[in-house]
Amino acid sequence: MALSKLVAVIGMLAFGTVSSIMSKVNFEVRGVNLNGKVVPFHKPWFCVLVMFVGMSGCLLLFVSSLVSPLLARPAKAKEIRKYKKLMTDNPSLGGEENAYLQALIDDTEPSEEQEPEGGSRGCTWGSCLGMLMIAIPSALNLVDTVLMSIGLLYVTVSIYQMMRGAELVFAAIFSVLFLGKKLYKLHYVGIACAVVGISMVGIASILSPEQNDTGTKAQQVRGISLIVLSQAIQAGQICFEEHFMKSLDFMKPTLVVGLEGLYGTLLQCLLVLPVAQILPGDDVGGKLDNTKDSLHMIFDTKDHIILMTLVFTAFYSLFYNALGMQVTGHLGALFRAILETTRTLLAWLVGLGMYYGNVALYGEPLGESWNDYSYLQAAGFVILVSGTLIYGMGDEKAREDASSAESENIAIAAGSTEAIDIGGIPATEPIATSFTPTSARRNAYYDFSSAAASVGSIPTGSLLARSLANSRQGSFPRNG
Repeated sequence: MALSKLVAVIGMLAFGTVSSIMSKVNFEVRGVNLNGKVVPFHKPWFCVLVMFVGMSGCLLLFVSSLVSPLLARPAKAKEIRKYKKLMTDNPSLGGEENAYLQALIDDTEPSEEQEPEGGSRGCTWGSCLGMLMIAIPSALNLVDTVLMSIGLLYVTVSIYQMMRGAELVFAAIFSVLFLGKKLYKLHYVGIACAVVGISMVGIASILSPEQNDTGTKAQQVRGISLIVLSQAIQAGQICFEEHFMKSLDFMKPTLVVGLEGLYGTLLQCLLVLPVAQILPGDDVGGKLDNTKDSLHMIFDTKDHIILMTLVFTAFYSLFYNALGMQVTGHLGALFRAILETTRTLLAWLVGLGMYYGNVALYGEPLGESWNDYSYLQAAGFVILVSGTLIYGMGDEKAREDASSAESENIAIAAGSTEAIDIGGIPATEPIATSFTPTSARRNAYYDFSSAAASVGSIPTGSLLARSLANSRQGSFPRNG
């Protein structure tokens, strides 16, 4: 178990860092377009499709968790027959031997009442409808991912990662407005630090000299604005899941992520990309996204480097999500938040190492350089991380208060049901009290992992976080 946790942690950090770097590299590889020109693969809409395809691979993990117990049944049945035959062929065995063999049979024989691996006994109308509802947060996830990808075109990887800490601010605002959450002083201090840190990081990006993998000053402002807007949409997605999808806690995390990937893939193929062929834009033919040109660049470029990077993107999306869910399931959202922050720092360090290690693509250096404004960015990052930690302390206080209030209310409710003799007449009804059980929605609080500057962070109010919490009783996924 300890080894599996260590592997999950190392794997999540490795794939998470690679994910950040490769998201930028995907836009830098070049191919021949329909006009016969060699140009960078600036196709954020198509790259998002590849990411969703990778996420949908989690459905394979979910299916394997259902199939593996079925495949193990013949072996179990064989063991049972062996033990029963041994008891039949040796009637002279004493009571202790028979008891031992019967214990082996009972331990090997599958229980009919055992909960199926999928988390429910069948697909009821409510559960099927709930799984279809995942299409709504999937659509929101699609929008915010596209906006982030477009923003990444114009900024460095480290700026991209750090600006995503804005999710904390929007999640806090929306949870107050729509979920009735109560904020503590620590929350306000954490939010203030996050705003200051994000502002410093954004200013450092705009003032820094232009690098080969960034846009002009105006484009960088546009990119940062799109990333911040994407975090507002992502926070809205979390609020939707918290309010409307509480009944889907039974779902395995692999099923949640896999369905989001599947719905995102279908939305991209059937709606988004077809519409992008009509809307005006900067792609070939004056389109927002020319899918025909994308496919031409992928398959007709001689070295097939674009195809290889996109296939790699799909695989690391799958493994990063799977390993991230294992880390959260084994070690909790707090530990994963720390890892996500470490991932942001690692991505920055790797970018610096690539630049000064003379790692180049088409003769141009990859990564990012250190300049006078990098000190401002580093200071902003420290303040941003401090803000997430302080916000987390506010969450801990909210948990303690909610737990104390729940214990007190349970005691009051229990006391109110005691029979009381009034005037010699025994009371048959519980005494009414003004106590109203605290709503899980009203007292929901987002774990500060929501501001861990990464799409992999999982706020506690989200559907995925709750399904992970329910799966922590055992290893996840069970087949792994």
